[in-house]
Amino acid sequence: MTNILATAALIASQIGAPLPADAPVVVVPVAVARQAATPQPLAQSSYVTASGYLSGSAYMNCSAPQNGSGWMSGTVNLTAQMQVTGPDGVRGTVPVSGYAFLSGSCQNGAGFVSGSASVRGSGAMYARDGRRAGTVSLDGSVFVNQYVSGFAWINQYASLSGYFSADRPN
Repeated sequence: MTNILATAALIASQIGAPLPADAPVVVVPVAVARQAATPQPLAQSSYVTASGYLSGSAYMNCSAPQNGSGWMSGTVNLTAQMQVTGPDGVRGTVPVSGYAFLSGSCQNGAGFVSGSASVRGSGAMYARDGRRAGTVSLDGSVFVNQYVSGFAWINQYASLSGYFSADRPN
């Protein structure tokens, strides 16, 4: 019976009718508004670029006799962790690597060497909220020209390009 009286009192208060003195107190629950989580739009596939320093080292043997001229050559494994930014704020760190064949003339164990390397790598990319957004593949080439003295320490700036492939939605 109390529920019926409470409902009648609620209706009366909404239309402005006078309430009897002994009318029950009406407590109306307040709706709590919650904002629905809006899913972030998926990034679109697109071309991307990345730049950074490739590094590596190798021993270079000079074939010259003492106080004579000769030739030296060697292969250097170049590696880097490239920071990539894709569409819609997608980001990732991609390991890249490649081999540079370096050669040049030398005298007394030292000289200038030069050569190029094809560098490539791939890795995962992540949205701002930490979800995996897709994968990226990078490639490019870098030219090295450096003076070495028995041991080559390479730290070469490179700019690579590639393609970001967005994951398909579930």
